[in-house]
Parts: sequence; C-alpha cells; structure tokens
Amino acid sequence: MIEHVVVFIGTTVLMLAVPGPDFVLVTRNAVAGDRKRGYRTMAGICAGLASLTVITASGLAAVIAASTTMLTILRTAGGIYLLALGGFVLLSLWRRRQRTPTTVPPPRRANSPFLQGFLNNVLNPKALLFYLTFMPQFLLASGPPVFVQTLFMGMLVVGCAATWWTLYVTALGSIHPTLARGSVRTAVDAGAGTALGALGAVALVGGL
Repeated sequence: MIEHVVVFIGTTVLMLAVPGPDFVLVTRNAVAGDRKRGYRTMAGICAGLASLTVITASGLAAVIAASTTMLTILRTAGGIYLLALGGFVLLSLWRRRQRTPTTVPPPRRANSPFLQGFLNNVLNPKALLFYLTFMPQFLLASGPPVFVQTLFMGMLVVGCAATWWTLYVTALGSIHPTLARGSVRTAVDAGAGTALGALGAVALVGGL
C-alpha cells in the first residue's frame, strides 16, 4: 500500500511540473505582483482540485465525462475563460506601456488571483479527465470504499499541488527584484498573455 501511494505521489508531482495554464498563471501573478499573489493563485488552484475531488467521488464527474455535450460546454467555457484572461493580461500590459511617468496610476482592479487559480482548474476538461482516467488506476479493489479512496487520492493531489506551487512561488520570490524589472515584467506579461490566449484557442477548437 505504501509503495502504491509513493508511485501515485511521484507520478502526480511529475504531471504537476509539466508547464500548462496553471504554470503560466502562477508565474505571471507572482512576477506581476509579489509572493502573496502567487500564494493566492496557488490556494485557488488547490481549491479547484479539491472541488474536482468531491465531484469525482460523488460520481458526477463520470456523468459529465459520459456526455459529449457536457464536455463540449466545459471545454468551451474553459477556452473562453483562458482567452479572456490572456486578453486581460495583454490589455494591462498595453495600458501600462501607454502611461507616462507623470500619469496617475489607475485604481487597482478587483481581479482575484484565488478566483483565477480556481477557475483555471474547474473549467479545465483535462483536469477532470485526470481524475477519471489516471486516479482509478491506483484504486484498490480490496481496499476501502471507492468514495473513500477517491477522496484520499484527491487530497494527496491537493497536497502535492500545494507543496509544488509553494516551493515554486517561494523560489520566484527569492529573485523578485530581478523579475520586477520593467523589461522582465513586460516579457513575462507578453508571454503569459499570448500563451493563455493560445491555450484558450486550442481548447475552443477541441484540441485539449
């Protein structure tokens, strides 16, 4: 059983380390803001994964996955969200570059890193399919009820995500003075906005 869990954790960490929408979002928020925004994004990601755990354990995820219409709606909503988020990042970059040093900075927008991280996961069909295709391979027929095993495995995923993103944001925070330079932040915002928009476009055409 211990070896079983160790393999699951190791594989989950490797999958978390692969760059994707979460990586782009956490990086951008940590660079554009500070560690706090990075940690809040991480908290939103973990909340999204916890929600998917409950949805999977309840059996609702299987119902969604079995419906082509539901998956299409989810993929479309996720694609639109990523496109909008990428557009927001690029628009913020453009407005920042248009301001002169004497321009009074605009009021801080009420954008929530936590909500961004949360939506980035609950609207991602790939995250849902992860729970439905990868996790069942580690469920034990002779173990506790499937509902209990699913909750346990899901909490392990949340724990792995919290640990991984905390370490990543902390590492970014240690070099924040360098990342906060105007040229670096511009490059990060441009790259993040483009990447998020591209991921959204791919989702909309059914590539994800």
